[in-house]
Amino acid sequence: MGRILRRLVFLLMLGNMLFPQSLQAQNTSRKVSGTVKSSEDAETMPGVNVLVKGTTQGTATDIDGNFSIDVPSENSVLVISFIGYRTLEVRVGNQTRIDVNLEPDLSSLSEVVVIGYGTQERAKVTGAISSVGADQIRELPVPNLASALQGRAAGVLVTNAGAPGTDPIVRIRGIGTVGNNDPLYVIDGIPAGGLNQINPADIASIEVLKDASAAAIYGSRAANGVILVTTKKGSIGKVKVTLDSYYGTQSAWKQLDLLNRDQYIAFGRELLANGNQPAPQRFDDLGELANVETDWQGEMFRSAPIQDHNLNISGGTESALYNVSFGYFAQDGIMRGTGFERVSFRTNTEFKINKYVNVGQTLTVAYSDRANEPFTGGRSQLEHMVKQVPYIPVRDATRLGGFRSPDRVDGSDPENPVLNAELRTNRQQDYKILGTAYLDVMPFEGFRYRFLVGLDVGIGSNDQYTPRFFAGDFNNQAFASISQTKSTFVSPLFSNQFSYTKTIQKHTFDLLGVIEQQTFKNTSLNGTGQNFLTNDVRVLQGVQNQTTTSNEINYALISYVARINYDYDQKYLFSASVRRDGGSRFGPNNKWGTFPSISLGWRISQENFMKSATWLSDLKIRGSYGETGNDRIGDYVYQGTINSNLFYNFDGSLQGGSTISALANANLRWESTIMKNIGLDFGLFSDRFVGSLEWFDNTTEGMILGVPIPPSLGFDGAPVANVGTVNNRGLELTIGYRKYTGDFQFSIDGNLGTVKNELVSLGIGNTIFGPGFQGDPLTFTEEGRPIAYFYGWLADGLIQQGESVPGQPNSAPGDIRFRDLNNDGVINASDRTFLGHYLPDLTYGLNFSANYKNFDFTMFLQGVHGNEIFNNLRYHTEGMTRLFNASTVVLDRWTPTNTNTDVPRAVSGDPNRNARASSRFVEDGSYMRVKNIILGYTIPSTALTQWTNGYVSRVRVYFQTQNPLTFTKYTGYDPEIAVRTGINSSLGTGIDYGQFPAARTFIGGIQFTF
Repeated sequence: MGRILRRLVFLLMLGNMLFPQSLQAQNTSRKVSGTVKSSEDAETMPGVNVLVKGTTQGTATDIDGNFSIDVPSENSVLVISFIGYRTLEVRVGNQTRIDVNLEPDLSSLSEVVVIGYGTQERAKVTGAISSVGADQIRELPVPNLASALQGRAAGVLVTNAGAPGTDPIVRIRGIGTVGNNDPLYVIDGIPAGGLNQINPADIASIEVLKDASAAAIYGSRAANGVILVTTKKGSIGKVKVTLDSYYGTQSAWKQLDLLNRDQYIAFGRELLANGNQPAPQRFDDLGELANVETDWQGEMFRSAPIQDHNLNISGGTESALYNVSFGYFAQDGIMRGTGFERVSFRTNTEFKINKYVNVGQTLTVAYSDRANEPFTGGRSQLEHMVKQVPYIPVRDATRLGGFRSPDRVDGSDPENPVLNAELRTNRQQDYKILGTAYLDVMPFEGFRYRFLVGLDVGIGSNDQYTPRFFAGDFNNQAFASISQTKSTFVSPLFSNQFSYTKTIQKHTFDLLGVIEQQTFKNTSLNGTGQNFLTNDVRVLQGVQNQTTTSNEINYALISYVARINYDYDQKYLFSASVRRDGGSRFGPNNKWGTFPSISLGWRISQENFMKSATWLSDLKIRGSYGETGNDRIGDYVYQGTINSNLFYNFDGSLQGGSTISALANANLRWESTIMKNIGLDFGLFSDRFVGSLEWFDNTTEGMILGVPIPPSLGFDGAPVANVGTVNNRGLELTIGYRKYTGDFQFSIDGNLGTVKNELVSLGIGNTIFGPGFQGDPLTFTEEGRPIAYFYGWLADGLIQQGESVPGQPNSAPGDIRFRDLNNDGVINASDRTFLGHYLPDLTYGLNFSANYKNFDFTMFLQGVHGNEIFNNLRYHTEGMTRLFNASTVVLDRWTPTNTNTDVPRAVSGDPNRNARASSRFVEDGSYMRVKNIILGYTIPSTALTQWTNGYVSRVRVYFQTQNPLTFTKYTGYDPEIAVRTGINSSLGTGIDYGQFPAARTFIGGIQFTF
């Protein structure tokens, strides 16, 4: 942001220098020259004011940051100043050359922030906006910008899925619907997706719009918040080439304690005996496997490389600016068979045709290749790992495919996870083209018309292949299976934007009008087949049982936008906007929606009665109210679609037929969210200490749910309607302190946020069960509770010898006693209750950065508190329902001689259903993670100049570690639980089925500037 500010100021100053040469004193006694650079990146600074103190004699630095000025005497003092930096005073003395480095001034670094369809001074912002700069984005070795946001902005919950290239779950101020809760991403002015194809190194800043005042400008797509992404632009100056490269290694930071071979056999005998089942034949004679002891976690987890290389070329003149970048990112997964690779190219240019017309463009072209974790038999790889028999070897050259799994004589059927990783292919390749072209016309002062054309194109290919193999009686396939899916996404945007800014004495008006249209088209073609002859053919040519399906979805949105920002003397602030959207997803009676917002602000610190409080540099109160919408409800849901996959026996033969499977709803409309926000911004001691406090209350009305209908109507599915109401309210706090003087400089920034989610009303909608497991729903959604809370029975200790529980007729000593909540003497489905929720009570982040001369250090902490996790992986490691390997926790299982325990007995078949969905598997998900530590060293510029003859202006080397420490009580692999593949992210987040864990990473890097 500092570079953008100083280049912008320089452009303005070229037309009308603040200190014209005509004012320079004549007949001076000495000429002094020098160069001005920024202390933050050692970059030369054009447009810096250089003034002889006490006079009107001054100049400004040129494109290369050089200046030359005549001074009256050796007692003269030069005052060197630039917006966004601390003013520096230097006594001339006997010097004829003065080179200086300007330090950032935090009180004005954040003066300009990106808002919808423009920018605004931070002092005048009346909405809730969190900003994240390029340096913070690049600190974490992550593949996408959403992951880089984690812990950086109050009220923004980012949950990573762990596996390379997978999209994290981002929630801004809670969840407002059982449908899609993803925020809207706007990249260089175009709403777009495909975040994994956007190189974080290309990003200049990210703004998170959290309230209606900021987000309502995006109307029907802003209910879940808006994330604005601005990529790097060129700047006036000589060509600058930067190379940023790092390489590192990743590993699993935690593994579970599982039974070894002998423990497994002893456990298995007892488990089966208690279920009146014989032990497997293999237990009596391991034979060739007698000396096998396989560590399946050790076989699957690995040290995996990660690397990132970026080359950037930028520069420009008064008439042309350019920024070109090339990037390569590669991350192997810490589990076999996973990885992500991306190649990206970006070019941003802008040309000044004359003083009235500018043209420009932004363009990203990217390719990514992701190896997905295989999910086979409904199980994740972690589930296979923890269940696998420890005396089974990984490989067996005598079996087709070269791998080994249990046979019937082993009495267990887990799959070989290494086989899945090496034989099964699930490869996702994506091509991305995202670009804009714009024309700016400025016919008179203050007015600008921008015509912008944007295009978002995604081309995807998913290839899945499994060869013929035989690893065991339960883990084999008699044919090679092939599946190929080709998909395309095309979304053009046409936007006409009119803006006008006018200042009349102390009154400033900023007006905006927008007319735009965006369309979306998704198409896909899928083919599957089987090859019984060979493993060498991996395409759908000459295969058997071949099937093809195709799909096409179209959506269009047209919008009209108006906004006014007004301030009086920068003290009294007012902003109002309205957007009217027309969308094709909604019923013919509600195609259009109107989304207004209004906000007010009062800069108390600018009042005359506050002038004596010199320690108070800023104090602002602001409030906003408005309405936003959510259009991501699915496509064609208001229509009564026809199902043609039906057959009827007519006269002895099957005949095809079609029917309407659900009722239409012509009145279906947007889910709308009423947003209220009150904020307080403050700065103390020249903004060395800054902070903001937010209170928000968001109410979603018209949430779309299925409406119950009587079975006699003959429809398969319930029609959808706007019937639900959801409320999210909470507090957010952001604080920071900076010390940018002396050899030791530092900054510390912290943020925290709270949110309470409640489903206020279902109207006439259906109550909602979430994903199930073993016949039990794991989440439930009902009135008066948060959406998708964990649901099940309450465990109440173990039944001891001599006790009986009439409500649990199949129980025995050592089984779990469950609470009879309704006191009817029977333990059944009516005794299920609230067990917790995945949304944390508190999210927080803390960043500390320091510099001592040429050394720099950064440490970033991130965490959550007060959330629960449904540890469904413990069903597999501690459930003891049938013969699989287990956690060492089961060594403390209940037996007649070991009754002082909370681990139930081992009994195959689980007659009491000890492993049902219950509080037994719900754990505290709170954690604090040392997310990142960086130690860097910048080689002194004087030494570089001597060594490289001035060709290299900056070299920095650094060492970095990610996730070195995690503090948590959670017993699973990782407390950061997103959502399993194929499960609704709004109803199934926080359930640990065996999620890919986060990696601990160690990295070394180097940065060059030429």
